[in-house]
Amino acid sequence: MKVTKKGNQPLYKQIADYIRQKVDDGEWSVGYQIPPEIRLCEQFNVSRITIVKALERLVEEGLLVREQGKGTFVALPALSTESVELMSFTEEMKRKGKNPGSKVLSKSWSKPNIGIRERLKLGPSERVLSIKRLMMADDLPLGIQTSYLPEKHFPELMNHVTDNVSLYSVLQEHYGTIITQAIETYRAVQLDEEEKELLEVEHTETGFKVERLSFVGDMPVEFVHSIMRADHTYYSVKLVRKGF
Repeated sequence: MKVTKKGNQPLYKQIADYIRQKVDDGEWSVGYQIPPEIRLCEQFNVSRITIVKALERLVEEGLLVREQGKGTFVALPALSTESVELMSFTEEMKRKGKNPGSKVLSKSWSKPNIGIRERLKLGPSERVLSIKRLMMADDLPLGIQTSYLPEKHFPELMNHVTDNVSLYSVLQEHYGTIITQAIETYRAVQLDEEEKELLEVEHTETGFKVERLSFVGDMPVEFVHSIMRADHTYYSVKLVRKGF
């Protein structure tokens, strides 16, 4: 492929489009190592700055991933959340054809801070079970999820929470509780060193912070705080204008 300065499209965008097409056509599959920057410079007869800008654009899109000391590779496809249907992580991954998994990092009974207490409408002396888990799809770590559930609704819950078990299934099977609705908020955050280690990311410094308040009817029964890696997760929402 030849790139040209004629027209309105910058050189780096033309090169990014070329690489993107290689991936879309299946010629460069997941795990394929992108040619070194110097070879791409020679191939397209452009400066290294132009190549770096093209690759950075594709890394930001999640199409490519950099591995320190190794090179740049075609990344695994990101997992999209497109529906407003309420699902557990396990249900969502199964729907996407992925094998869900989880590892319990910690669990303990404690009195929550005032923010969590107010969300769950608890008294000052009431306790919650705090469960911190590493959430995975096909053995790839996707997120760190911390759930807070009131003891008054779920006594002895700690005994039922183990690795690779759906929390929502536990609530339904042992307590007859089915989450009927939830409110979620999303924001971009910087990953700290512990989060990067758990999520096995080296250069991805940003992630999604997702907070979910879950209800049974009008009663809040669960507050969840999740940190999701951004290179394999993105969110899209269907918007409908009312009255049409």
